[in-house]
Amino acid sequence: MVKFKRSIYLRVVVYSLVLLSIGLTQATVDLFTLHQMSQSGNALERSWVQGATLLGDIDFNVEAFRLTEVERALAFDPDDRAAAEAEADRHRQDIAADERSYEQILHGSNGAQLAAFDRAWSIYQINHDSWVAGAALGQNDTVALPGNQLEADGRATDAAIDALVDAHRDEGENRAAATVRIAHRTMRFDITIALLCVALAVLTQLGARAAIIGPLHAITQAMTRLAAGERDTALPGRERTDEIGEMAAACDVFRLNVVALDQAHEAARRAEEQAQLLARHDALTGLPNRRVFAADLETALARAQKGNDRYALLLIDLDDFKKVNDIQGHQAGDVVLCEIAHRLEAAVRKSDTLARLGGDEFAIITQGGPELHDHLEQTKRLAARLLGIIRQPIQVGDTMVEIGASIGICSFATGAGDVIGLLRAADIAMYRAKQCGRFTFRFFEQSMDDEMREREALERDVAQAICDGSIHPHYQPLVDIGRQRIRGFEALARWDHPVRGAVAPDQFIPIIEQLGLTAALSSAMLRQSCRDARNWPDEVCIAINVSPFELKDDTLPVRFAQILREEGMAAQRLEVEITESALVSDLPAAKAILTALQELGATISLDDFGTGYSSLYHLRELKFDKVKIDRSFVQAMHGNAESEKIIDAILGLTGSLHLPTVAEGIEDAATLRMLTAKGCALGQGFYFGKAMPAAEASALLAHGTEAVPA
Repeated sequence: MVKFKRSIYLRVVVYSLVLLSIGLTQATVDLFTLHQMSQSGNALERSWVQGATLLGDIDFNVEAFRLTEVERALAFDPDDRAAAEAEADRHRQDIAADERSYEQILHGSNGAQLAAFDRAWSIYQINHDSWVAGAALGQNDTVALPGNQLEADGRATDAAIDALVDAHRDEGENRAAATVRIAHRTMRFDITIALLCVALAVLTQLGARAAIIGPLHAITQAMTRLAAGERDTALPGRERTDEIGEMAAACDVFRLNVVALDQAHEAARRAEEQAQLLARHDALTGLPNRRVFAADLETALARAQKGNDRYALLLIDLDDFKKVNDIQGHQAGDVVLCEIAHRLEAAVRKSDTLARLGGDEFAIITQGGPELHDHLEQTKRLAARLLGIIRQPIQVGDTMVEIGASIGICSFATGAGDVIGLLRAADIAMYRAKQCGRFTFRFFEQSMDDEMREREALERDVAQAICDGSIHPHYQPLVDIGRQRIRGFEALARWDHPVRGAVAPDQFIPIIEQLGLTAALSSAMLRQSCRDARNWPDEVCIAINVSPFELKDDTLPVRFAQILREEGMAAQRLEVEITESALVSDLPAAKAILTALQELGATISLDDFGTGYSSLYHLRELKFDKVKIDRSFVQAMHGNAESEKIIDAILGLTGSLHLPTVAEGIEDAATLRMLTAKGCALGQGFYFGKAMPAAEASALLAHGTEAVPA
């Protein structure tokens, strides 16, 4: 009996030692596994989530970079072009910084895909820089528009970043799967150990049923519930100090490991969802991004082409949003964008697609009724409602911000047959809405595209004409009325197009101003005028018109001085004519430039006096050397007493200020006699001669400087 008890005792001791060893081993493995899972989870969060965020930022900045190219290509104002290029540079820097951060986080992973993106992005930047450099020389801006080389480079870059995103996602999924496999192996190991412990406990129940079998049964039940998903199950026996207590403690470690594994798995799942979200949605507003929108547009277009449904594309561009960023700051701009996105989301149907394409541009795909008329009316009502909700004031801190929008609409029935064509048509309609005063919407019409293409063709021709010197000066005589002598010539730009024929200045001059080529034109006009006037008498002056844009360019006096020096013409023979409207935007800048020209020796003449915004203050502050009466008053003088009184008032004013006065638009002898009687010193008009080529002006001067009426 004693021997039997001793055997039982020894077995219990042996079993206890075995159980203890197993429990310690299990705890050690579990702790080690938990440590590995913790490190793996942290690494996964750092490398996958942060990497996905960086890739999303790179993708967004590439898309934004492309948008700035389109904005720059469509912009006509130099400041807008400079702002677009500065914005492009900022996105370029952000991409470089994000790429460096991605390389540091991934430690060389996805190297092939990253290298592919580097190659595509480098090619894109090289072509972009070439285009920018070319655009500065007046080359074609359409390279940046849809359907051209830069768009192809942008698509190649998008494909490269998509491949990198896919590789990053695959790597993250593989690492998450590896973590799950470790969890499963650990769980199987722990369950095996637990079952082994249960088996050993059953062998000892004959001698210690009350002390061992009961508690082990309870532990087994708890483990079963834990395996069934009850992670908060309390394990009995942990308060004991014997082997049963150790087992209970080991099982509790297992429970904690399972909980930790579940948390790690959930973190991996959330990370994957977040990566997918960042890849498909705009990070600021949460709306679908350009990639998702393009896919939905493809789907809608396919359905429309099959004749199943009618769709319309609405392109929304916020008006004066740049002022919000400039005045209130970019944080306020973000608040405005988020609020606009929220309002638009509330205004459209769930079946519609709303996306932020980038910057302050949103787009909507809306499905209409089966009848075209009903579809168009429904789209009109939607556009009007959207304009209304956008114009409602937005609270930004302590300030109420009011902003508007212009909407371009393209019905799939009238637009182009592909996604790019639809977007271009909607963009053309949106541009027309802005031209019509903003805060409105316009449907795309084919005539808009025709006009746009004609405009683009004319812009290309104008830029080429500036480069090759096809725009050249003609000269209209400026006559001393009293002496009947030619005092000089006004150089007027003329353009004989090989196909279009003679293009009127009021057609090509505004385009030159919008393209930012006024400085190039005025320099070319001055240089050619200097060359044409080399053999003219020294007392014959040349009058050059300067646009309002150039009165903001502080390099104008230096540029004119260099041309005069290079061509060998005295500055005293140069007259610079400016219009009254040029004085409105920046009077101090205009005064500084005009003063510098006067110090150079040039004469400053105020053109079209009486039709703009001049005042006695301007005449006093800017100290003009000459005033030109606008032709509209001179030509109306015979039949309009008010015009004659205005001329008398101008002559009286300029006489008291000792300013020589030129009467423009003299076309007959009667007008000349009236102006002579009123004391007008100088005249210009068809009566003395129309604008003529340099050869005719030289022939006229060859007979002497006496003016010969036409």
